[in-house]
This record gives sequence, C-alpha cells and structure tokens, in this order.
Amino acid sequence: MNIPEYLTSGILESYVLGAVSDEERREVECLSSIYPEIRQELDRLSAALEDYALSYSALPPIGLKEQIMAKLDFGTEAPPVETETPVVALPADSGPTYKITWIAAASLGLLVLIFSFFLLSQLRQAQRISATLRDSNETLQTEIQRQRDIRQRSEDLLAMLRQPEVRIIRLKGNDKAPTGEMMVYWHPHSRQVMVEIMNMPPLPANQQYQLWSLVNGQPVDAGVFDVTDAPQKMGRVIAQADAFAVTIEKRGGSPAPTLSSLVMMTPVTS
Repeated sequence: MNIPEYLTSGILESYVLGAVSDEERREVECLSSIYPEIRQELDRLSAALEDYALSYSALPPIGLKEQIMAKLDFGTEAPPVETETPVVALPADSGPTYKITWIAAASLGLLVLIFSFFLLSQLRQAQRISATLRDSNETLQTEIQRQRDIRQRSEDLLAMLRQPEVRIIRLKGNDKAPTGEMMVYWHPHSRQVMVEIMNMPPLPANQQYQLWSLVNGQPVDAGVFDVTDAPQKMGRVIAQADAFAVTIEKRGGSPAPTLSSLVMMTPVTS
C-alpha cells in the first residue's frame, strides 16, 4: 500500500469531520489499526480539530445576561386588588439563555474549520493533478523533440542520397555479432559519412560502437555512434576508404581499433 499517497488523499480529514460513508469509516479504522503512520496522522488531525474549536470558543460579553434579562422583564408587580388575593409575579431569572451565544460561536468556528479542511483537501488534489500534468507535459515534450531529431536526421540522409556518387556500403556482423547489420553512406567529394542502424545489439552505458575506414590497411577513425532509430551523421570526415569496419570501444572512442572487439567489416566496391 502507498502510505504517503493515502495520507494526502483527504480521506483522513473527512473522517475526522464525520463526512465519510460507513464503508470509508470502516476502511480508515481498519487501516489505522494496521499502519502506525495512519494512526499518528489521524491522532494529529483529531488534536488539531479539538485545538481549533477551543481556540475559537469565547465567553459571552460581560453584562450580556443583564441585557437579556432586562428585555425579558415584562413589567413590575401587579397592583393589589380589593379582595387582597395574592398576585403571582413572573420569575426574575428565566434560565441560562446566554449559552446560546457560546453555542453559536462554537458552531461558526466548527463551520470555518470544516471549510478549511475542505480547502486543504482540494488544494492537495489540485497539487497532485498539477504534478501529473507536469510529468505528462515533460514526457510529451521529450517525445516531440525526439521525433524532430529523427525527422531532421532523415532529411539530412535524404539530402546526401540525392547527391551524385554517394557510396552505399552494407555492413553485416561477424560471429561476435551475427545479427548485426547497418548501412554506411559515404560521399567521397564532401567526405561526409552517415550511418543507419538496421540491427545492432545494444551496449552498456560505458561502451560505444566506433566506425573505421581502412586505407591501405591502416585504420582511420570515422567517429563513434550509438544504437538509435534515426540515421546518424558521423563527427569525422573520410577522404579515402578501401573498407569500413566497426569495433566496440570505451565510450568516447579509441585512437586505435581493438581488433578483439571487431564486429563487422566490409570492403568498398568500386
């Protein structure tokens, strides 16, 4: 169970205020007996409610009782009659009616407290919705940027393929990468090189594939690349190439190829 999410759901505040159904009440009581964190939060909310009610309770103003009794005085003692029959006067004290003011003040304070808890619950819900929308927006923006990068790289490759004399070399993996396959696009005049991954095993974060051109048997660094969905433009230019090869190197590349990690090599046909 996600305890922090349950504590911020607003159900405990509603329970303290008595604004829950019988099913919700049983749920809160059951969970509070199982999880100490819920029991502590429930006790804290109950204490806060009691402190709030006591803080906003007030004694009636001085003299309020006399003012009320004065308004309830319906007159003086009746005049005596000739028959000398005793006259019964109204009692001077009709009861503790001043308590009405205290009850009204306490009720008003309770209403304010209920409304405050309601606003707090709405604020927490709004914060959760805002966080969800923010995460969704960030994910969407990341995906939009990724799609833009893919489109731009595809447009760069299409522009290269439209140029005359572009060489297209298909590289296939050896026994160390039997399913490996990729395309190398090389334009000898502009010396630009792009690669497109067809099927390459992913590497650990501390490793990268490195492309080499072989000129008279000597390797020339053509740059490093990762396994991605989009064509990649290599960071180095290649003037000559008798063949292209790929090795697995540490991230950032190596000044010389590691022959033991050679995964593919294909000659450039004339």
